[in-house]
Amino acid sequence: MISFCPVTLAGIFRSWLVLSLLANVLLEDGWASASPVQEAVFEAVWKEISTNYYDPEFGGKDWDAIGKAYRQRLSLIEDSGSFDGLITEMLRELGESHFSLASPSFNELMPNSWRGGDAGMDLSVVGNRVIVHRVQPEGAADVAGVRAGYELVSVDGIRVADLRRQIVKSGVLKNIVPYYLKEATRNRFLGTPGKRIACRLREGRIGRMENLEVELQPYQGRMSAQLGHLAESPMAFEARKLDSSIHYLRFDLWFPSLMEEMRSIIRGLDSGTQGLIIDIRGNPGGIGLMATGLAGMLVDEEYEMGRMQLRRGHMNFNVYPQKGAYLGQVAVLIDSNSISTSEIFAADMRESGRARLFGSRTAGAALPSVFKKLPNDYYLQMAIADYITFRGNRIERLGVLPDEEVALSPRELRRGEDSVIEAARKWILRQPR
Repeated sequence: MISFCPVTLAGIFRSWLVLSLLANVLLEDGWASASPVQEAVFEAVWKEISTNYYDPEFGGKDWDAIGKAYRQRLSLIEDSGSFDGLITEMLRELGESHFSLASPSFNELMPNSWRGGDAGMDLSVVGNRVIVHRVQPEGAADVAGVRAGYELVSVDGIRVADLRRQIVKSGVLKNIVPYYLKEATRNRFLGTPGKRIACRLREGRIGRMENLEVELQPYQGRMSAQLGHLAESPMAFEARKLDSSIHYLRFDLWFPSLMEEMRSIIRGLDSGTQGLIIDIRGNPGGIGLMATGLAGMLVDEEYEMGRMQLRRGHMNFNVYPQKGAYLGQVAVLIDSNSISTSEIFAADMRESGRARLFGSRTAGAALPSVFKKLPNDYYLQMAIADYITFRGNRIERLGVLPDEEVALSPRELRRGEDSVIEAARKWILRQPR
């Protein structure tokens, strides 16, 4: 077992790219003696939660009775798919994020693995729609004619609306459906360089449909380092000036390899800098304590951000001011796909008054979790702590509200503007220098 405490991974679908491969191995090996294996996995899952779940009262639920009820249903299991469904249903009894099982049933949602091909675009979810948020100049999507602000209607022969229905039917928590939708759609653009992927898009809700084919290019961007059971994966990091006085920083994973570069950028902000925009939209989490590290680059006094309440004891999230900290105006951008560590950071920025938040409510999936190896190479992701902010607020299921709610506008994206960035920029320019 490898524990990532205090890693917060938010059920990140990128991890399932690895875990689903492990599940494939189980299928290839066959299930001739499935019943004993299933029983062993069931007992391991139930025992891990019984022993290590952060709340010894289980939120008022009788975990022993729940285990007994689901254990009785084991005799009715006919195949691996129904077994996976049974375990998932039992985990849902807890009603919280960060509980999942590496399972072959996820292969339908995430059929592809990372193979080095790059579509050259980023996606976001607006309402129930998947929208092209950014297109890399001269990248595969750009060459194919894909434009920012277009709605993705289908990809690789599968309608996005059908993907969403499949996700909802799977029983995942409602607040993280948008992230599952984004990642399940994104997964359809994975493959080897040269792979051609048919997609259907439209401009606006009633615009005409356009059929395009994206030919994947070799990926030349940044990769995350391997972390425990999770393999390397592509990650975004963007730092630029929006104009002469406002700096913009965006990253989509909280990984330690970014910290030195972030520190260098923030220390480089001078007296001519009017504001800093930190964009963590679509960022599903990573290393929890990185939130305290980034906060330390923005303050000049030590304070407690919050604490993780464990089964036995707690762990404080303390912020220590760092040399060369930036003390000017800060805006933080969030959305429904800002999860876990992103929510911890956003909640602190709002509660401390250090930054103003723009965008939409976060997912409300902020429990610190670990991955644990089970019999027969199954893996269980489970929450091992509850996170409480310094002011005593709980993020789980509630999320973090922005100070200014700003919807991402596909129309403005088509004009080359990001409505959320623009709202933050205008706010910074209104502040006294």
